[in-house]
Amino acid sequence: MLPPEVPTLADVQARFQAALVDGDDAVLAFIPPNSRTSSRVLLGVYRTAYVARLVEVLGNAYPVLAAYMGEDAFASAARRYVALFPSRTANARWYGVRVPEFLAGENFSARAELCEIALLERQLDAAFDAVDAPVLDLAALAAYPPEAWGDLVFRPHPSVALLSLASNAFEIWRALKDGGEAPLARIAEPRTFLVWRRAGVPAVRGLGAEERMLWAEAVGGTSFSGLAEMAATFDDPAGAAMRVAGYLNVWLADGLLSEAMTAWMNTDRLVRSSGHSSQGSSHASQS
Repeated sequence: MLPPEVPTLADVQARFQAALVDGDDAVLAFIPPNSRTSSRVLLGVYRTAYVARLVEVLGNAYPVLAAYMGEDAFASAARRYVALFPSRTANARWYGVRVPEFLAGENFSARAELCEIALLERQLDAAFDAVDAPVLDLAALAAYPPEAWGDLVFRPHPSVALLSLASNAFEIWRALKDGGEAPLARIAEPRTFLVWRRAGVPAVRGLGAEERMLWAEAVGGTSFSGLAEMAATFDDPAGAAMRVAGYLNVWLADGLLSEAMTAWMNTDRLVRSSGHSSQGSSHASQS
């Protein structure tokens, strides 16, 4: 009879990973018991420690959500998340990306603010991780004569995203972020927020109805003159162009735009900022 094949280190490591991630017990064959306990108990120690580490990872990824829910409630929810969503990435930073989806499920559907706090924290992380790109400034736009501005179209910075919230999750996030007491959760009219990276720091601010409409049109390729026409139908026509110019000035100051070009220009002639770009940082700011 041939002796049993001796597994390689890679085999043992693969089976151990399967035991932790997928609950596969095949690795028990390679864990000798000791005089005090069994192989299954020894494996259970590692499984418990593994889940605890992932719960810690989730708490680091969603600190405001954890503070709002409380330590015990968050840990309980996190353990359920670990059971439903085994880790499939070597980078722990990406493990919690489905937490908003998880909180939108039926177990938490009555508490919309939980999902939305998680969405906000996740989007701030996404802004931090977004690719680097030039930041358009007013000096770059000065390359165009005033008569060409009507044809200008704009491209947003890759870190910018719109987030619609139906609860007061933003107020809860901001209060806890500032070390205060969270207000009572409530459902209100949906509001839109911009999340982006400003001067290297993730930031968030709310949008009024007109700015929300104009931003959506601007990033969709509507020219400056087209934006003015839309603003004229939204509010006082006499001040439409000035209002659009004011919004544009805010977008430039906030670092929301990467490029500007006339509608007829080829993309290889994009106007870019002169010498500064957005870099990542780990501390969120707010407006």
